[in-house]
Amino acid sequence: MSGEIVMFDVESDSSEEIIRLIADAMDKDDRLIDKEGYITDVMSREASSSTAVGFSIATPHSKSVYVKRPSLAFVRLAKPVKWDGTEEVDMVFQIGVPSPGQGDRHLEILAGLFRKVMHDDFREQLRSAKNAEEVIELIGMV
Repeated sequence: MSGEIVMFDVESDSSEEIIRLIADAMDKDDRLIDKEGYITDVMSREASSSTAVGFSIATPHSKSVYVKRPSLAFVRLAKPVKWDGTEEVDMVFQIGVPSPGQGDRHLEILAGLFRKVMHDDFREQLRSAKNAEEVIELIGMV
């Protein structure tokens, strides 16, 4: 992960706006081939089932031909957003993995995240992190 893909106190009113904001950061960090194509893939995945996973966390993700290399972004929101119309979320991990060629890399990243977000202390450390380096160290290699 690079520092450009860790954002704090983001103001937003919708999950789509957050997904687009993260895609912008990924695009600026040269991780995408086509930003709009990637956004379409992530939104299609969201339409199939919510990625709100509990603990006030969402994990929008996609295997996409529009992604150059596996990417993980983290956003801490200034105020909670209703992610799927019902569940409030204040932290978002967005994953982009190239397709084809990465197999189940997105599932490996998700599994690594889930093992960590289950723990109260991990979530509290994310909520109190002061800079990107702290977040990157907490997340480690998932």
